[in-house]
Amino acid sequence: MILYGRDMSPFARRVAIWCALQDRPIERRQLLVSGPEWDEIKKVNPMGRVPALVLDDGDVLVETSAIFDYLEETAPEGKNLIPAAGLERRKALQDMAYATATAEKIVALVYDKVRRPESYHYPAWIERLEGQIISGLVEMDGRVPAEGWMSGQDGPGGADIATICAFEMAAIVFPDLDAGPLPGLMRLTIAAQAIACFPETRPNP
Repeated sequence: MILYGRDMSPFARRVAIWCALQDRPIERRQLLVSGPEWDEIKKVNPMGRVPALVLDDGDVLVETSAIFDYLEETAPEGKNLIPAAGLERRKALQDMAYATATAEKIVALVYDKVRRPESYHYPAWIERLEGQIISGLVEMDGRVPAEGWMSGQDGPGGADIATICAFEMAAIVFPDLDAGPLPGLMRLTIAAQAIACFPETRPNP
């Protein structure tokens, strides 16, 4: 399989880590969506968005939810990262939803605050995005258990992946954004450093 998208994208990084935890070999094509490589990405996904996962049969999956649905449906035995049903599944999906929403606001803030010329900044909108990110980080922190993984298992699950990727993206891109103490997120991220696919995909600022 071929994964399009840089590790700076918290969504492409999630797919890369998911595949690694399921022992799936993938080829990485870390192309920049805002540069001249965008045309190459559009050949795979006409929307020019990442992640895009090209399957071995040539089919292309886009958007993380569809990609994870496929990866879970075809997961090797014992390698599923989301519970199959019930309360545990609902909780995991909600944990992932908060992380996804927070990551989306981080990406939006990058476009509005970093890539948009300063003369076109809209302070009220930037303040709104920053507030949403802070609220998301605080909510995510509160959903991390005092011990162990969010998955409740011996290793990280889908909620852990999504939460760590969103938290690290915020810390890397907007280190001055003050959400107050986030001990749960800090503990979870430190624990993940012992698993190679997390530090190996951590983007450089």
